[in-house]
Amino acid sequence: MAPDPAERYQTAEEMRLAFLALPRKDIKMVRHRRRIAVSAAALTVMFLTGGAAAFLGLKQLEQRQTALTMAEYSANTLAEGNVAGAVEQALQAIPDRKSILDAPVTPQARIALTNALGVYDLSDGFHALGTMELPSAPFGIAVSPGGTRFAAVYAYEAAVYDMADQRKIAVLPTQTSALSDLVFVDERLIVYAGDQGVTAYDLDTQSILWTGDTATTLALSGDRATVAAVDRDADHAILYRIVDGTKAAERAFEGAHLPVAANDIFADPEDYIFALNTDGSLLAVSTHKGGLILYDWEDPAEDLVIYEESEYTHFEGGFHGRYFAFSAGKGGGALFRIVDTIDAVFAGGFDSTDPILVRADEDRICVAEGNLLIELEPNKGNAGTYSIDQQELAYTDTVQIIGFAAGPEYVLAVTDDSCFSFYDSGANLSSTESGSEKYDFTALTGDYAVLGNRNEPMLRLLKLERHKDAALLSYDARYDHDEARVSRDGKTAMLFKYQDFRIYDMTGRIVAEGQFPDPEHIYDQQFYKGEEGSWLEVIWYDGTRRRYSAADGSLLSEETGEAPDKELYEEFFTDKYRFASSLHTAPEAYDKDSGKLVATLEKDSYLTYVTQAGDYIITEYISSEGERYGILLNDKLEKLAYLPGLCDVAGDRLIFDYRSGNLRQSKIYSLEELV
Repeated sequence: MAPDPAERYQTAEEMRLAFLALPRKDIKMVRHRRRIAVSAAALTVMFLTGGAAAFLGLKQLEQRQTALTMAEYSANTLAEGNVAGAVEQALQAIPDRKSILDAPVTPQARIALTNALGVYDLSDGFHALGTMELPSAPFGIAVSPGGTRFAAVYAYEAAVYDMADQRKIAVLPTQTSALSDLVFVDERLIVYAGDQGVTAYDLDTQSILWTGDTATTLALSGDRATVAAVDRDADHAILYRIVDGTKAAERAFEGAHLPVAANDIFADPEDYIFALNTDGSLLAVSTHKGGLILYDWEDPAEDLVIYEESEYTHFEGGFHGRYFAFSAGKGGGALFRIVDTIDAVFAGGFDSTDPILVRADEDRICVAEGNLLIELEPNKGNAGTYSIDQQELAYTDTVQIIGFAAGPEYVLAVTDDSCFSFYDSGANLSSTESGSEKYDFTALTGDYAVLGNRNEPMLRLLKLERHKDAALLSYDARYDHDEARVSRDGKTAMLFKYQDFRIYDMTGRIVAEGQFPDPEHIYDQQFYKGEEGSWLEVIWYDGTRRRYSAADGSLLSEETGEAPDKELYEEFFTDKYRFASSLHTAPEAYDKDSGKLVATLEKDSYLTYVTQAGDYIITEYISSEGERYGILLNDKLEKLAYLPGLCDVAGDRLIFDYRSGNLRQSKIYSLEELV
C-alpha cells in the first residue's frame, strides 16, 4: 500500500516471503534469540581464542620456515654472483608486518639482506654486479677497449650489452660454428663472423657498414686499422681494412690450416694462434700439423717459420710491438719463447712441465705457469743481447692458474679449484670468490670484469668499487700494522703492532710515532677509551704495563704487577652480558645477573673486543688466518651482519681498515633502511 509503487512488493513471491518472516521479526522471538546468541557467543569466544592462538602459532611457524629457506636461497644466489636475485630473495624472507599474523623478522633474513646489499664491505676491489642470462652457453666473450660494452657469442648469435646497466644493444646472427669470433674496434664499432660473411657493425646507428667473405676466426691489428679473417679450416686468410671493408691482402697457407675440431658446431678448443701484429703486416698462424708461421702479407719470402711441423698440439700467444710471444704445449710439457720479429731471433724463453698460458698485446706480455703469473718486458741491448724484465702479477699458492685477464690496475686469475681472484698492482690478493664450475672465459677492462664457462648459459659481472665517500682518513699504506683504533674524541687514529705505533690526525698528518721496548716479550696490546681520554695499554710477559697516549704517543704510566695468564683470558661487559674469551676455547656469553651461559660465539676465531652501541652489540675477532672481522648482534646475541675488515667502533659508527691506506666508516643500518 506504499504510495510509491517502487516500494511495494513487486511479486506475490516477495509478499509470501515477508509473511513467513514475521515469526523471526516478532519482538518476543527476537529477545529469545538474543539470549541464546549471547550464551553461544561466550562459548564461541572461549573456543576461538584457543584456536586463534594455535592458528597464529602455526601461521608464524610457517612464515619463519619460509624466511629461513629464502634466506638460504639468497646466500646461494649471492655466491653465484646474482646480486639482484639475492636481494629479491632476502626481501621475500622479510614479512610486511602489516598483520598480527605476520611473524617477527628472523635474524637470518636480515643478515641475508645485509650481505646481498654489501653495505658493510667497504674495501676497494671488484664486487658482484650481477649475472647475465644467455639463451645458451657462451662460445666466447669480448669487451670494448673502454670497458663500456661487452659481447657474448653463443649458438648462433652475438649479443652486445651495455656494461653499466646490462641493457641489450644488439643481437646479430653468426656462422653456425663455435669458432665464430667478435672483436671490438672501439666503443662503437664491432667486426664479427656474421651469417652473411665478415661483418662490420655500427652499434650506435644499429647498421651494417660492410660485409666480406664467409669466415669464422678473426684477428684485429694492434692499431685497429685492419682485421684478418679465415673460415674454419680454409687454406687462406683475407685482410680487410676496417674503414671501408676493402680487401687489403690475401694469403694462402700452402696446404696448411687451423686445427679445427671435427665438429666445430658445439666447441672451440682454442688450441691455436691467429693474430696480427701492430700494423697488420704480419699474421701469426699455428697449423694442424703443429706448425707456427709468421706470414708476411706482402712478401712470402719474408715469412718467419718458427715450426714447419711439430708435435705440439696447443699454441697460445700474440704480438707485443716488435716481439712475438708464444707458448707451445704437448703431453708432458710446454715451452715459452719470445721472438724478435725484426731480427728473426729468439729473445728469451723457458721450458716447463706445466701448461703455459700467454696473453700478449700492445700493452704487455703476461705469462702464467703453475701458480705464478708474471709480466715480461724484453729489451734489446746495444751489443745485440736481450734482457727480460720480470714483474710478479699474482701468486696463487697451492692452486694452478688456468686462465687470467690483466687490466690497468688489477689482474684477474682463474684457478683449477673453480675460484677466481683479483690482485692489485702490487700483486697483493684483493679478493677471492668461488663458482660452481671452472671459468673458461675472462675479461677485465676499466672498472668491469666478465666471467663465463662453456657449460652454463650465464655470464658473471663484477664492478670495481672504491668507496671514496666512506673515507675517514688516509695513511701511508706502506706502514705495516696489526690494528687501527680511533680515539674517543675522534681527533686521532692510532695504528700499531708489537714493534711500534704511529698516530695520525683526521687530515692524514702523522702526529707521533714510536717504538716499544723489548717487543719480542710483549704479551698483549689493548686499546681503551675512557672519560679521561684514549690510550694503548701494552703488557709484557714479566707483568710490566705501559700506557701510551692516543693523542700524542707519550708514555702516560708504567707499573709492574703479576705476570699475565698465558691463556690470554679476557672478559668484556655490556649492560646485560659478560663475555669470556681465552686462547684455546670458543668465547662464551653469560647473563650478568644470573651467571647463566647464554651463547657460544665464533668457534674458530679469537675474540678481541666487545662494544655496545645502543641496542646492538659488536664483537670483534681475529680468524685463524689472521684476518680481522666483526659480527653485528642484536640484544639476544643473534647475528645480524658480518663485518669484514672491522677495526673499531666509534659511537654509532663502524670503522674499517683494509690495510690499503684508508680508514673507512659506516653507520649501522636499521632494518627499515636496509629494506
